[in-house]
Amino acid sequence: LMHVIRFVMPSKNKILKKLLHFYWEICPKTNPDGKLRQEMILVCNAIRNDLQHPNEYIRGATLRFLCKIHETEILEPLLPSVRSCLEHRHSYVRKNAVFAIHSISKHSPQLIPDAAELVYNFLVVEADMACRRKAFVTLCSAQPDLAAQYLKEHLAQVVDFEELFQLSVIDFIRKDGRNNTTDRNKFIRCIFELLDSPAHSVKYEAATTLVSLTSNPTAVKAAASCFINLIVSESDNNVKIIVLDRLEELHRNNNGVLNDLVMDVLRVLS
Repeated sequence: LMHVIRFVMPSKNKILKKLLHFYWEICPKTNPDGKLRQEMILVCNAIRNDLQHPNEYIRGATLRFLCKIHETEILEPLLPSVRSCLEHRHSYVRKNAVFAIHSISKHSPQLIPDAAELVYNFLVVEADMACRRKAFVTLCSAQPDLAAQYLKEHLAQVVDFEELFQLSVIDFIRKDGRNNTTDRNKFIRCIFELLDSPAHSVKYEAATTLVSLTSNPTAVKAAASCFINLIVSESDNNVKIIVLDRLEELHRNNNGVLNDLVMDVLRVLS
């Protein structure tokens, strides 16, 4: 271990740094008695320096590496640097800081007891869509109540979110909407708006989620129309078959509701 610390760790070669991260993942970090090896103190210092490195890619890669480290003795002294990365000017660093905080809070919640509030405050002020999506997904897992609060405050903006963020919102509504009767109607209106998304994946998930939350005839017809439009506009036959199965299931579970859409269904056959 000391040979690696002395001769490899000081290197500024980026490929070596990446290989070093793989090595730190698998190398024995504790003595037979379970205590952290003394040499790992030097490793902690090197990791902290990388978390404060002026190169944003080194910072980001180091934050991703921390997602695979579970030893609390190594992670604890690095937390101030991880937190500070949430305010870095580069979105790549901020996004990976959220990854790291999410990972650490899952396996060592005592290290970041305020992880959910930290991520929520970050999400409220963040402008980059990829960072916001990751922070929102983290909240959905760590504290769904805060995720619901954020979503309620930004429902009008969901239609302008990028595709992956919209899919994350739909996934959360599908899981939360069944139990959250207070906000279900607001969430259903949001799903209605996403039926008109230009992204086929969003349209499909929105329609599927809509019929899982309500059996209202208007909602069922809207979902069916969305499925029909997807089948007509989609060129991939495998996708057509999947959506057709959904449409058939919808018809089977809502007898008579789709009768008004017969002419639209005929478009599928043309």
